[in-house]
Order: sequence, then C-alpha cells, then structure tokens
Amino acid sequence: MHRPAGFVDIALLGIAVLALGCSESAPRADVQPEAGDAVHDASITVRIKTTYLFNGHLDACRIRVGTHDGVVTLRGTVPSDIHRDLAAAIAGNADGVREVRNDLVLAERAGDGPDETDRTFGEAVHDASVTASVKIALAFEPGVRGSRISVSTDRGTVILTGEAGSDAARQLAARVARDTEGVKHVVSQIQIRG
Repeated sequence: MHRPAGFVDIALLGIAVLALGCSESAPRADVQPEAGDAVHDASITVRIKTTYLFNGHLDACRIRVGTHDGVVTLRGTVPSDIHRDLAAAIAGNADGVREVRNDLVLAERAGDGPDETDRTFGEAVHDASVTASVKIALAFEPGVRGSRISVSTDRGTVILTGEAGSDAARQLAARVARDTEGVKHVVSQIQIRG
C-alpha cells in the first residue's frame, strides 16, 4: 500500500509526543541546565520510549522514563521480573546512557487470566488492524454482503456476532475471517435470521 510521504512524518511525530507525554523530567537543583544537556536527555528518553512502544513484551504507557545527565530512571509497573529486566536492558543499551536506575515494581494481579490492561499497545493496534481487515473482506464478499455481522478481535482471535441470511452465509463469513491475514482463531456466534 502506498502512503503519502507526510504519513511517516506524522506517525513519527505522534510517537515522539506520546513518548514525551509518558516521560518524566528530573529537575536539577544544583546547576542550571544548558540547552544541549536538556536536548540530549530528551533524545535519550524518546529513544527508550519509542523502543518500548514497538516491543511486544512491554506496555510503554505503564513505564515512565526520566533522564538526567545521562542517568535514566524507570518507574511504573510491569507484570514480572523478566519484564523489569527487559526494560532495564533496553534502557541501558540506548546511546548516551551512563546508568539505569530501575525503580519498576511488579503489578498486583487480581486474577490468573489476561484482561484488557494486560494487552500491550502493539497488540491493541494489531487487533484493530485485523478487525478492519476482516470487516473489509466481509464487505466485499458477495455471499455475505447482506448479512449484519459485527467483528471484534482479541489477541488475534476474531469474534463474529450478528445475523446471516443462511447457514451458507454464516459458514462463508467464518471462512473469510479465517483466511484474513493476522487471524489466529475464529469464534463464530452468528445466528441465522429466520
């Protein structure tokens, strides 16, 4: 698919704004900051937050990143020690980082099963893309076009609900969803209208 050149610029700007919005700044009590220091620290923070955004194992909005004189402080919650260590390793490998202070804490879990808050930003974006792809495929499928089918996606599992005019249309809708790129499983709860 061809996107306009400005699309990439807008996407990168959005990522930078999100990264800065989720970060924290560390005030200097002893020395007035110079413009070069502040810019350097901000660029470190943005690089780390951007890496977290594109890492499928970390929830970037639950990790606050602050940088002061090349010392990165991580605060927030993660689900396990593995995630805590991963966040620190990513931060420690960013250019310009002298030290990482890992103040991340483990999140309390109410239950054993995953919930909406466990879904990462990347998973949410992927699920939204899959839902859109299935909806488009169903809209252009002649045997399903007249059906009233709703589509939702959770971690790659597509859930089809609504009504179809016949059993053949219901089966076709499930097959179209299964054949869509990015779909792991299909749960069809489509009813035949009678």
